[in-house]
Amino acid sequence: MSNGFRLQHVNVMVRDLAEAVEFYVGGLGLEPSPTPDLGFPAQFIRINDEQEIHLNELSGEAPERAHFCLRVADFTATVRRMGERDAIETATWGKGRRLPSGVMQLFVRDPSGNLIELSCEADQEVDPALLDPAVFESAP
Repeated sequence: MSNGFRLQHVNVMVRDLAEAVEFYVGGLGLEPSPTPDLGFPAQFIRINDEQEIHLNELSGEAPERAHFCLRVADFTATVRRMGERDAIETATWGKGRRLPSGVMQLFVRDPSGNLIELSCEADQEVDPALLDPAVFESAP
């Protein structure tokens, strides 16, 4: 059932815009989007045809557990790239896991400390070699 609302963008505060853009574009594989002059350093990042992440280089601290979730097309490749960047975060919400719905879930932090939940569709194949017990809970 639709109530007419949809999420258009998430605003993320970053310490270093260039570093953040490299993380979201180079690490997560998203694309930059045209960004108006906002009077401060900013870059919009395209998630899909209707949704964006707005990166703003402004001071401010994010609450520790506050996060947004990105459903990724290739969980294995995305988690590998995040591991290579030492971005995987298990302290706040725990290790990655397969939820009862079948969806895989893992949290990462961007260079400014923003928490991002990564997930995939329940039927997506995930490379078992990815499931390092230091990062993922064992299967139920």
